[in-house]
Amino acid sequence: MPDVARKEDRFLLFLTCILVLVGLMMIYSASNVIAFKKYGEGSYFLIRQMIWAAIGMALLYGVSWIPYRFWQKWAMVLTLGAIILLGLVLVPGLGVEINGARRWFQVGPLTFQPSEFSKLALIIYVAHYLAKHHEKRPGVTGLKDWSGWGRNGHSGILRKVRIERKGLTQFLGGLLPVLSVAGLGLVLIVVEPDLGTAVTLGLVILIMLFVAGAKLLHLSMLGLCLLPVLAYLVLGTEYRRQRWLSYLDPWQDPNDTGFQIIQSFLAFGAGGEFGVGLGEGRQKLLFLPYPHTDFIFSVIGEELGLVGTLIVLACFMLLVWRGIRLSIRVTDPFGQFLAVGMTLMIGLSALINLGVVTGLLPTKGLPLPFLSYGGSSLVANLVGMGFLLSISRYREAL
Repeated sequence: MPDVARKEDRFLLFLTCILVLVGLMMIYSASNVIAFKKYGEGSYFLIRQMIWAAIGMALLYGVSWIPYRFWQKWAMVLTLGAIILLGLVLVPGLGVEINGARRWFQVGPLTFQPSEFSKLALIIYVAHYLAKHHEKRPGVTGLKDWSGWGRNGHSGILRKVRIERKGLTQFLGGLLPVLSVAGLGLVLIVVEPDLGTAVTLGLVILIMLFVAGAKLLHLSMLGLCLLPVLAYLVLGTEYRRQRWLSYLDPWQDPNDTGFQIIQSFLAFGAGGEFGVGLGEGRQKLLFLPYPHTDFIFSVIGEELGLVGTLIVLACFMLLVWRGIRLSIRVTDPFGQFLAVGMTLMIGLSALINLGVVTGLLPTKGLPLPFLSYGGSSLVANLVGMGFLLSISRYREAL
């Protein structure tokens, strides 16, 4: 059936624009002192984020007008390209190393993370695979032709044809191929190292598999097998082990490993109901580490208070609700799984970041979508929203 354009989900677009604008405002507020002290220009981070925002919005607009089924044809090519980039970034001289991690490519004055864009490629690949192999529910999937007037003198009957496929209920023939490809990408991300992104993307893929009809037993066994590996990656690395210990009791080492989360607590406590005022926060004044990146929600809590944090939280909840609602309304399996994947990519990232800054989860450098400083994350999330808008524009309504 040819793709017919309709109006995109404008409420979804509105929520995206609100979050991006709030992000730009809070990045300037959170970073101007640090930027002036380090670069002699208070708007240093704001200008760069605005450039990335312009690039991201242009890509969002372009992707939203491309029928989403187009990307299904290029799923394997995109995945191969993503895996190659993830491999190249680990090569000394090609990838840029910052704070002991080799995650970035340098392009002029800007850097970008291939892991952010690999999330998009892997989600497209998984959605493509699931559309071909998911467990179809028994139902009307085809009709036999008229048989005409037969020998017995009665008319032919249109009979319902039920097609049942094993699909993802089989581990070796269903789950293993998609897990092998996605697992290769996740391993390369872990090696960078970027365990937070790998875990988040892994959870997105597992949920997509569950939605597609994979057996809960298979997914549970897979999770149990991965738990020792995850425990080794956390407890076998000094800085990750310290983060875990500080999560359990940050006041045990308040001047070192527990310093960041304690400063985040102080920021939320100082904000009260309505905040101390935009630009008036104190924790960003060289107390709270990375206030414009991973812990920007703490600055929002201090300057805009409980009301400001609830508004941001409501925007994310509405965005996720809108994405899930869209996935339910799409008749095409690829569109369904793509909508689920892109929505989870943003929703889970936001949930984990909010859990970290409020002390519910161990400290991990994972940006808050649309709000944290970081061009790669912002552009990748805006492209993800472009896919959702394309699905809303070219979907076949139920």
